[in-house]
Amino acid sequence: MTPVFDRARVEDIDELLRLYRRVYGAAYALPLGTEPAVMAREIGSELTTWLVARDERGELIASIVGNVDPVDRLGKMQGLVVDPACRGGGIAQHAVSSMSDEMLADGRIDSVYATARTTSTAPQRICLRAGFRALGFFPNLRKAAKHETMVLLARHRDDVIERRHPVERVPASLGPMVEALNTVARMPVLPELVPDKEVPAQQVPSPGVELINAPEFVQRRFGEVVEPDRAFYPFHKPNMLLAAADGSYEVYTHLSISDGYCTLIGAAPNPMAVDPHMDQLIGQLGNFGAFYVETLAPLDAFDELSSLLAHGFLPAAAYPAMRRDGEKFRDYVVMARTMQPLDFRGLAIDAAFRPFVEQYIDLWKQKYLNTIGVYR
Repeated sequence: MTPVFDRARVEDIDELLRLYRRVYGAAYALPLGTEPAVMAREIGSELTTWLVARDERGELIASIVGNVDPVDRLGKMQGLVVDPACRGGGIAQHAVSSMSDEMLADGRIDSVYATARTTSTAPQRICLRAGFRALGFFPNLRKAAKHETMVLLARHRDDVIERRHPVERVPASLGPMVEALNTVARMPVLPELVPDKEVPAQQVPSPGVELINAPEFVQRRFGEVVEPDRAFYPFHKPNMLLAAADGSYEVYTHLSISDGYCTLIGAAPNPMAVDPHMDQLIGQLGNFGAFYVETLAPLDAFDELSSLLAHGFLPAAAYPAMRRDGEKFRDYVVMARTMQPLDFRGLAIDAAFRPFVEQYIDLWKQKYLNTIGVYR
């Protein structure tokens, strides 16, 4: 019999901790499965839906967590865990379907996304069978996990995908990404492919960059100087600020030194102010321990995408109808730059993701292997 998923209670935390330990042992380090105070806060939050299932004896055998951002009208799923003794009976599939159904039904969000590991195709296929679309991947994401690669999936409310703004043009390098996106979520029109911007022969000398590691100050400053329309990275808050010594620009990031991961969330006075200094900035992030850098850009932000491509960022994933704009929605693309050699050994990936992976690898070879050849 398929178990029923109910809301988790604070009284369940000890059992949840034991469940996570049974599944992951000491390898699981996320607060949702290891820190009782964080778990209690999430269970009591109106922005969190935490579902659990029990066996006939009343013992917890599965858990899944969903969070919503009502401002950006987005949801995310995480923390799916099933007791090893109970696998193979469709519990994980039921958990993902139940959670995404509930999140999309309450009217606060337009889409919900999930990431899945690539050590096995099983988690990917569970989401695909629950109505999620394959949207791309995050290559060599976390050095703490031996450069683990993750895939991105999303599920939308029924009336959302068809209500997207058309994209008139994109840099030619994004052509294969647009083709892959159009296959999984048909676009209103196919954009014109415009030749890529030339890589600048020489960048403007950097004025020097200061790293400010003061999360509360950074978030206050971020709210004061970055225009809301130019700062969009759901479920991420800036924790560090990179400021030019001459005051010409500020870049707001979420930097995890332990994972070697950095998200570029926003810039002041605008993203293009960073363009002349981007290579030096990326080099400085590498010095701070960030070996993977990513950012979100609207698919119709031609100049911003051109600048990112010129500085080695490549399209890794797309998210159709990610952000509401009036009665319609805008598509976004994840642009990623990794400073480490790609390592896809042991990668297990469903065929639905292959167009995204293949276009990324082809672009990576064009950008970096050709460059290597120039200096031989």
